[in-house]
Amino acid sequence: MKVIEGSRARVAAMRATASLALHTTFVLAAALALGACLPKDHPDPDWLKPPASYDPVETEGLTLNKKGVDKLTLEEGDARDAFIESLKAKGKFKGQANCKSGAGTGTQAHSKYGEFELTCTAGVILFEIKLDYHLFTSRDTGKPLSANSYVEFGGTLVEFDYRDDTTPRQLLAKVEVGDDIRRIEK
Repeated sequence: MKVIEGSRARVAAMRATASLALHTTFVLAAALALGACLPKDHPDPDWLKPPASYDPVETEGLTLNKKGVDKLTLEEGDARDAFIESLKAKGKFKGQANCKSGAGTGTQAHSKYGEFELTCTAGVILFEIKLDYHLFTSRDTGKPLSANSYVEFGGTLVEFDYRDDTTPRQLLAKVEVGDDIRRIEK
């Protein structure tokens, strides 16, 4: 009787293994078939494309466009510090960015700049230098702009951080914009 029970267990195990192999083969075949159905080029839907007037690299008059970042990177030491301080003139900072998220500032230290903080990016501006923004405004102004909005803004640079020890190098500008921010329409 023991020989028959052992044989049954082996047969059951072989059936389970064969069933698993068949199932795995079916899943792989289905995945390959679905992959073949996708187009070779995945164009971005129109609603994801930036507006025609959005160009934080080349637009004239922006504080940290290609020319501004180039000037910043050419300066060193005290000259760079003086240039950054000149950017902090009240109401003189201008930029464009794509907002990624937003949140209330609550009782955090930077809440003195505004009750709502938008986290935005202008992307790579020059020579692998990425520019990010934290924009401070009111909740009523910032909340509708917090998810994938392309914005143009003006205000006062309140904090600035340039990290040249990372790849890509990073610029982080914190700007108090108040109500001087608007969605760039398509």
